Amino acid sequence: MLAMITIVAAQAQKEKISEQRDHRDKMMAEKIKLSEEQKQKAKALNEDYRKKTDELRKKDDILVKDWRNQMMELNKKHKEDMSALLSREQKEQIEKYKVERKKMAEIDANARMEKMKLRLDLSNDQMEKIKKQNSEMHEKMKAIHENKSQDMMKKREEMKVLIQKNKENMRSILNEEQFKKMQEMRKSMPRKRRVLS
Repeated sequence: MLAMITIVAAQAQKEKISEQRDHRDKMMAEKIKLSEEQKQKAKALNEDYRKKTDELRKKDDILVKDWRNQMMELNKKHKEDMSALLSREQKEQIEKYKVERKKMAEIDANARMEKMKLRLDLSNDQMEKIKKQNSEMHEKMKAIHENKSQDMMKKREEMKVLIQKNKENMRSILNEEQFKKMQEMRKSMPRKRRVLS
């Protein structure tokens, strides 16, 4: 029964993520003003991509490493094919949008830090230490993510180690009451909004 509930919950999460991605893609298509021809080609590419990924997911006679490599190749080819549909101006618009999204993410992160400072009654010294730690961790995670020589499992292991180390560092920055309060705050946050602290 528990396994069934877990499977249903995981499927619902995948569907929600897929819906969010579809909505984001639709909004992007409107922003960069895709022509009808581009929309039709993009639709055909997406259908072909989904078909190939579904076929790959159904394979049970393949090694996990081979499966991952093939999935990465499919993703890479799909991204290249989609990019080839776009004009130079559209690509520039997408890059501009990415920069805007990054700035918004930074603003959101700063707002979360300020909320944390208020809720945990952090000193300026503690805030500086936390900001420095988060910045260093972000750089390390970025390096792991961009490392093409490692497979996904190795990357996940390294990420887990980083997260655990970050948690230990937070213990050294916060007093016991602040740390306890932070743990309670984290439990009440929706999973996808949790920051690595």
